[in-house]
Amino acid sequence: MSWKIESVLEASVAPAAVFALYLDPDTWSTWGHNATWARAHGPLVEGGIVDVRAGYSTVYHCLIRRFEPGRALELVVKPLLMTVINTYEVDAIDGGARIRHALEISGPLATVTRMGGLDRIYQRHLDAEVAAVARQAGGGIESRPAVAAVSTSLPQRIWRTLARLLHGGRERPAP
Repeated sequence: MSWKIESVLEASVAPAAVFALYLDPDTWSTWGHNATWARAHGPLVEGGIVDVRAGYSTVYHCLIRRFEPGRALELVVKPLLMTVINTYEVDAIDGGARIRHALEISGPLATVTRMGGLDRIYQRHLDAEVAAVARQAGGGIESRPAVAAVSTSLPQRIWRTLARLLHGGRERPAP
């Protein structure tokens, strides 16, 4: 079982400005839906690794599965009993950029996470994420209203507790 969600936004921003955000892990916590910090183990290239600390303190070692300069970055992380693929893409369109972020969950826990409503919760997060990227790429100009902050739901609290218990990465303090 697997499930996938995506968010797409067309904005009046330069595609290069969007991709510059993807290229700089130091910015990921300013627009990413669940990153408190990120650090690359060298240049961003296919096969490279980026450590990303999630909002619940677990550090995940994300493999760069796809890297297309100026266009796409795809990360894979494998917490216990799951595979998570995060896709970040930008395409040039007339007057700006088409920004697409996608999240795919597969593995034995995929069904449980979907039944728990995480697809709906993370859809709101992805919508806010692409809006934040467009806003930052445009120098702070908001291309559409960001999604209002959502309180943590019971399924999300359960998910975070499971992540802490099973942690697919190691915990360490923020830099």
